[in-house]
Amino acid sequence: MKVFVGLFLAIFVIAFGIFLITPSTQGQKKYNDEPTIVQKGQVTEKERAYSKEYKKLYAYRDGRKLSGLVQLSKSKGNTQEVGVTIGLPQTVTVGDTPFPTKTEFLSDLSCGADAVVLGSVKSKSSHMTEDETFVFTEYELLIKEVLKNNPPSQIDTNTRIQVTRPGGLISLDGQVIRAEDMSYEALQAGKEYLLFLRFVPEAKGYIVFSPEGDFLLEQRSTRTLSKTALPDGLADIDSQSLLNEVRKSLSIGCSKNPIRGD
Repeated sequence: MKVFVGLFLAIFVIAFGIFLITPSTQGQKKYNDEPTIVQKGQVTEKERAYSKEYKKLYAYRDGRKLSGLVQLSKSKGNTQEVGVTIGLPQTVTVGDTPFPTKTEFLSDLSCGADAVVLGSVKSKSSHMTEDETFVFTEYELLIKEVLKNNPPSQIDTNTRIQVTRPGGLISLDGQVIRAEDMSYEALQAGKEYLLFLRFVPEAKGYIVFSPEGDFLLEQRSTRTLSKTALPDGLADIDSQSLLNEVRKSLSIGCSKNPIRGD
């Protein structure tokens, strides 16, 4: 998945995944989640379809298997959680080209995404990719509002869809492994989010459209899940104003080809 180079006018240098043979408890304390038990070689058709997307996203990685991490961890006598972390990309600004406005930013996100929805997380489970090199998490999202629908697979309010994001917590051969891509924040059960999504037909579900999108909505306030700078007016926007801005950008229409996330 490409990042919004045109939006942020930056050159992104890929950050490499790092295998950490050390306790990884920060995420555990933050989200208080339980690992999903996975088995090598047991992959569903849906997991296979999502795995293809994550293989493209992480094509630059060396492809070391998580089973090797388990063996190394056990050989060192470690009995605690270990982690695989992909760091944030480094950015280099380009000239004096103006930063996108709030409207331009939301328009590019909205026009590029296959669907834009408001919903709450009801459950989640993590899965190892088919090549066994990384982890993604599938979230069940209860839809509260559809701001942009996906014609090939219409989304209705008060229904549930599946959304996947990089990273997650699994148990493989008795070893707990936390995989993280620091560009993508995990979603929390019970929380409400505004998400910009890309449809994966083979999985009949969705994958995150861009690391620069997505917001956590809490009553009147919002918090971006992006780890990069946002245009003025978005960092502290209230939830209703944010939704209105997205509705406005969609009502104007997409007069130019947006930068796709795939």
